[in-house]
Amino acid sequence: MCGINGFNFSDEKLITSMNLAIKHRGPDGEGIFLEKNLSLGQVRLSIIDLSDAGHQPMFYSKNLGASNEKFNSKHIVSYDYSIVFNGEIYNYIEIKSELEKKGYKFTTHSDTEVILAAYDLWGENCVSKFNGMWAFVIYDKKKEILFCSRDRLGVKPFYYYLKNGTFIFSSELKGILEHKELKINRRENINKEAVELYFQMGYIPSPHTIFNDVYKLSGSKNLIFNLKSKKIKEYRYYEIPSFNPINNKKKLLQEGKELLQSAVKLRMRSDVAVGAFLSGGLDSSSVVSEMKNLTHASKLHTFSIGFTGKKYDETPYINLVKNKFKTVHHHYYFKEKDFDDLLEAYKESYDEPFGDYSGFPTHKVSELARKNVIVSLSGDGGDEIFGGYITHQMGYRMDFLYKLPKVIRLIASKVPVRKNLNSPTSLYFLREAFKISLKPKEDFFINALSSDEIKTKAYKELTKKRLKYCLNKSNNSLGDAIRIYDLIYNTLQDYYLVKVDRASMRYGLEVRSPFLDYRFVEYSQKIPTNLKTNMFNTKVLMREIIREMVPKEILTRGKQGFGPPLKEWLFKKHTPEDFVEYLKIIEGFNDEIHDFYKDKVLKNENERYFVYKIRLYLFAIWYERWI
Repeated sequence: MCGINGFNFSDEKLITSMNLAIKHRGPDGEGIFLEKNLSLGQVRLSIIDLSDAGHQPMFYSKNLGASNEKFNSKHIVSYDYSIVFNGEIYNYIEIKSELEKKGYKFTTHSDTEVILAAYDLWGENCVSKFNGMWAFVIYDKKKEILFCSRDRLGVKPFYYYLKNGTFIFSSELKGILEHKELKINRRENINKEAVELYFQMGYIPSPHTIFNDVYKLSGSKNLIFNLKSKKIKEYRYYEIPSFNPINNKKKLLQEGKELLQSAVKLRMRSDVAVGAFLSGGLDSSSVVSEMKNLTHASKLHTFSIGFTGKKYDETPYINLVKNKFKTVHHHYYFKEKDFDDLLEAYKESYDEPFGDYSGFPTHKVSELARKNVIVSLSGDGGDEIFGGYITHQMGYRMDFLYKLPKVIRLIASKVPVRKNLNSPTSLYFLREAFKISLKPKEDFFINALSSDEIKTKAYKELTKKRLKYCLNKSNNSLGDAIRIYDLIYNTLQDYYLVKVDRASMRYGLEVRSPFLDYRFVEYSQKIPTNLKTNMFNTKVLMREIIREMVPKEILTRGKQGFGPPLKEWLFKKHTPEDFVEYLKIIEGFNDEIHDFYKDKVLKNENERYFVYKIRLYLFAIWYERWI
């Protein structure tokens, strides 16, 4: 786990400053490599092969194996490939064994060398062999190309700048901003479409970033930069399989149990201490349950955050799990002072606007974990695999409405009811659902609460295109299409995974998520929709898979978000006049959004508009730091 940097010209001072900008990602070492048309840099967090042999940039040729400036440096001159790599290839031992049978010899115990040998044998197709999280760049000396790749679900970040033949890449946007001569972070260079999408979604979706000419490489994609022509080729190397449900519950249960065991076991491969985040929910509890079968309880550290107020606090459920498994548990109550103290860290970590305030406690739990371990497992991805969100349940219910005669739906859509935006089970929401059922399924996000929320042109185009793709992958089931939409587009890659990556890597902590194993993605496409969510329950099959693993109270509890009572804290310190000032920052970016805030958000008090206020506040503090 590391941070990577590079560009297509030689400049030792610049590549060194880029490394320094993301040093928090790799506190254990750094390295650079320069050629006439190339600069590569890496900062290292040592997880696999802690020796100097694992240092990067790493160089490779089949006849000599791996080398670097700290290990067999005399062989560097004879290299065919060099690499800077951020992430982990969990199945590197199995791939290494396959390569050894084909005549490859290894000089290190690192997964980095396995990537290089795999590229030597299989070329760009090597990524199909990998089970892991990664963002890497391989310099192919003979072809004079940079082969860049990001893992299937976009767990690890990859930013790049491309303009007038200049190509720059980094694990974080702040690395690219070290090229101050390009004047990237100027107000006039802010991407207006990205601003639209941020205020609509709370984050900026790939391939967009907040700045013009800077992009995110999307998950499941490879990018080739030709050092001679200075042009790129980008393509998708992995597609989620089409929905192909298996109507054999017993078989699905067995496969799910075996897959969970395998995914956790792979992610416990490490040369350093491994712990786990524990929220008391289904996902993290099941991960800890599997972990305790693979290590002694006295060595299994778990970490959690509590909040004051029953509405926010999951501590009673956390205690049930940690007591059952007798883990070495570390618990911290997140307070208003912590929110204040973390404000500067939040601004620094999220170098493009990020609207999820649960990033604050995520920083704290990461800091807590790093005092005891270097790797922590999490339950991220369980909701997207097994159907855990209320929107997935809404999709299932919508599928039922679509089957009703159109005349019934038309009448129900006109029934007068009192507006209620605070409860998703209100009659108002039901009437809105009947309205939506009169439109095509791919317009679901466009039409949902269309009179109460902002729906910009960029958002409409993006969501319609993506949901249509997901409907094709789900046999036109809206419930499953929304789940797939979350899995590959919405809640993970540019949202929750960004939150966790930046918060954890700020403290040099690696977070691994068993449910993000690509085999779980493919498994999810075998589970019938009604075994994911139905009219009354979510995660139907998952609850049965883990029935004997976790306390009964965990199985039957509802979903609870991970966030502090920010509403109370924020409005204690910030007046309505403050928000009027924040609104001035976005003047000129998008009139529709500006007017929506002025006429609705800042004049109304409800939970839905509170989310928009948070986005405005977090945009303002980003702007203060980076513009």
